Amino acid sequence: MQAVPRLRRPIKILVVLGVAAALVGACTTSSSPGSTSGGSGVSTNNTFGRAYGYAAAIAATNKAFKNTSTSVNTTSRPAAKNKTIVVISSGQASISSMVPSDAAVAAAQAIGWKVTLLDAMLNPANYGNLIDQAISMGANGIILDAIDCNAAEQPIKEAKAAGIVIVGIYDYDCNDPAENAGPALFSPGINFQNLPAKDLGAFAESYGRDQANYVISKSQNKAKILLLNDPEFTVLKYTAAGFADQVKHSGGSQVVATLNFTEADLGPKLTQEIQAELLKYPTVNWIKSPYTYATTLSVEAALANQVGKYKVMGGEGYQPELDLIRNGTITAVNYIDSNWVGWAAVDAMNSDFDHTAPVPSGIGWTLIDSAHNLPASGSYVDPVNFKAAYEKAWGVASS
Repeated sequence: MQAVPRLRRPIKILVVLGVAAALVGACTTSSSPGSTSGGSGVSTNNTFGRAYGYAAAIAATNKAFKNTSTSVNTTSRPAAKNKTIVVISSGQASISSMVPSDAAVAAAQAIGWKVTLLDAMLNPANYGNLIDQAISMGANGIILDAIDCNAAEQPIKEAKAAGIVIVGIYDYDCNDPAENAGPALFSPGINFQNLPAKDLGAFAESYGRDQANYVISKSQNKAKILLLNDPEFTVLKYTAAGFADQVKHSGGSQVVATLNFTEADLGPKLTQEIQAELLKYPTVNWIKSPYTYATTLSVEAALANQVGKYKVMGGEGYQPELDLIRNGTITAVNYIDSNWVGWAAVDAMNSDFDHTAPVPSGIGWTLIDSAHNLPASGSYVDPVNFKAAYEKAWGVASS
């Protein structure tokens, strides 16, 4: 449901969005061969086990084809009792938000909690209202999906002051270096690959680096890339930074131009801007999409009459993108199981209720193209049975 807008916050929200627009813009910025961040504004950190160059790209790609995920830690952590939580999705119309939000709801039901899903409808002006609503409902916990702390700092402060546990899905806290470097307001969240929360940027960069490694490898290090990005989301700032930095140091491939946009541009507007960039930069032979919703709403349409002319690295790899690999519209995706991420968010919240550190989630990714890991139809199914592992750890597994 959509609540009545708060009267004391819209100015703050508009200022935040205005600053973001001034910083990243919805227009195109062309990168020189020495560009490192693709306009992300995030400095890269190559300390996550990644090496540069063509040979390294081939090795990393082969590793990612085999799936970088590990098993869920099954240490006993009994389900907290009598909890009420709210999951707030940035927008259920976007599959990139719908899947992890719905998964968090399913996980909360499995662990035995009362759960409500609220939809911000892809409108940041709704974030504060919905957090207020969660507070008024007496929620013990709030899971925010694709809603960074700085986009709703004041209402998040109020939720924290009310003693509510706050866990993010693809969100970054207010103290993240890419944001305002303000106070930490989130509770300890998902433990990605044994990384503490302060290194979530490195995790996202690494995901982007493996997208770049595939492009470098597949193109024999001759890719000329149009990099598309939506830097209103911090996770995508880091992903694009890792991608662009890996390409910069490849010794052959190049990000020719960067097109920054916001969710409001998705559809015909972004389609036209992509087409204009392809005309402006005729050497481009690869396109990098930030997420599935952008691929299906704008990239696909931009290439409608040019299928096969450009190679495309897609986003998270939901079924619509896999269908586009099957019909030859896009080339590959770096699949990350957002259902697993939703369950991991509930697991982290359960640990927070118990005042213990969230355990390693095991979440990684899998590169998928027409020759590797692509199912004949439908979605890719991660080989790790994470649901059963979590239910066992929570002590709620059915007999």
